[in-house]
Amino acid sequence: MSSPRLRVAIVAALVSVGAVACGGGGGGNDASTTTSGAVTSTTATAPAIQAVNAAWTLPAPVAREIVVANGKEFTVVGGLDATKFSTASVVTVDPDTGVSRPAGTLAEAVHDAAGVRAGDRILVFGGGGPSENGTADVQAVPNTGATTVIGTLPGPRSDHVAARVGTTTYVLGGYDGASIVPDVLSTTDGVTFTRMGRLPVPVRYPAVAVVGKAIYLFGGVSNSQAGIDTRTVQRLDVASGAIDTVATLPTSLSHASAIVLGGQVFLLGGYVDNTRLSDQILRFDPATGAATRVGALPAPVSDAAAVVIGKHGYLVGGQGTDRAPLATVTLISGA
Repeated sequence: MSSPRLRVAIVAALVSVGAVACGGGGGGNDASTTTSGAVTSTTATAPAIQAVNAAWTLPAPVAREIVVANGKEFTVVGGLDATKFSTASVVTVDPDTGVSRPAGTLAEAVHDAAGVRAGDRILVFGGGGPSENGTADVQAVPNTGATTVIGTLPGPRSDHVAARVGTTTYVLGGYDGASIVPDVLSTTDGVTFTRMGRLPVPVRYPAVAVVGKAIYLFGGVSNSQAGIDTRTVQRLDVASGAIDTVATLPTSLSHASAIVLGGQVFLLGGYVDNTRLSDQILRFDPATGAATRVGALPAPVSDAAAVVIGKHGYLVGGQGTDRAPLATVTLISGA
């Protein structure tokens, strides 16, 4: 992994058992913040969106983690803890009550990893690890029993995303310790990987969403050395294998999260214009490629994880204006 561009005293905090965490792109400078104060906003063309913090919090602050759902609960895997070191924690949360319970321990503590639920287990791909370049290991977290390393990616990868369509998982973007990774990989088991193609705009820290048989990547860091984020929306059509740029966001965006409600993608927080931590909620319409601001989070946040259960989205943890991990969970509804 690279040395982080965060120019504050927490550089030593973004670590993984002693290794410096991934940086680059949004948040590379002392960022100003944008806070609208409102949590509900409407436009003539977009439905109202409400974003309110849950009455309960996570058992501990976390950022740059993985969150996956099983239809009723969500599980928080790895990430940076309150001390800004990588954690091996696996915790399941009931969003109706906020009650949480331990659900295992990773074989390797990681942050900035990617993960999906695959049947009765969670697959964790790469991430920031003990090595300066991150890890290539694939970990399987079962519903019961110990986490094991079941395979390896073609090379170390962090700051990437993963999405599952049907029985296939796709790994997109990221960083290998020296450069941004353009390769798009597919796997059905987490052991054997096939290179599907290359991103037109290689990125790390994009937001990801699945709509039907398409995987969308929103923004991301496109040049770590220059601190440049992109406005590009990229789409992988898993049926044809085509990977294209399909739209442009209003501003550059990185370190954001995404959820899908009612067939629309909602982009939550992140860094805009390369350096500004944002509270924005953008609605992206896959049919038209239009992106419109439709609301605001209770506070600016980046590097959170997001998941949908039923008709509600949940923005989990993340980093606030002081870049410290958060224990808050924001409920997104009204689409």
